[in-house]
Amino acid sequence: MPLVRYESDDEPIFPHRYDLKEYQEQAQRVASKQEAIAYYVDRAKRERATTSHESLVNLMAERLRQRGAIPKANRYVDLSARWDGADYLFEMKSTTEHNPHSQIRRGLSQLYEYRYIQNVKEAKLVLVIENPLPKENRWMEDYLIKDRGVLLVWDGNGKFNCSPDIRKQLEFLS
Repeated sequence: MPLVRYESDDEPIFPHRYDLKEYQEQAQRVASKQEAIAYYVDRAKRERATTSHESLVNLMAERLRQRGAIPKANRYVDLSARWDGADYLFEMKSTTEHNPHSQIRRGLSQLYEYRYIQNVKEAKLVLVIENPLPKENRWMEDYLIKDRGVLLVWDGNGKFNCSPDIRKQLEFLS
């Protein structure tokens, strides 16, 4: 099954009640944030154009499919899935040794905004970066995981790397 892409920006990614009111509420949330969302969509479009970003999305989507989840995305959310009773929102960021700080800041804010806009308060947030953090930025791993509760994962030549604690929380990576 391929990645399920939602064309409608105001459709809930994880509907709770599956009734019309829920869809109307989501449409209002999106409409009220349209200016901020448009800004992030423009940035996201540029980023999605990069091969590394698309590669991260496809690699994670394939991993989720292998474990029986249905990967979903829309113009804002790089990837989402429900697996083993939990909802996950993923933000992929291409990184180099020169930009991890700014990319992680962007990704972190996007994850929180998407969780709010999609109204999935319990969704686990996963930030997937292209490369391991350089030595001078390794403090950010602790910040993301312990302070923000964001699960940090990085690509390792087609195999996702993360701390042992994160691997336990993301069993679908194994």
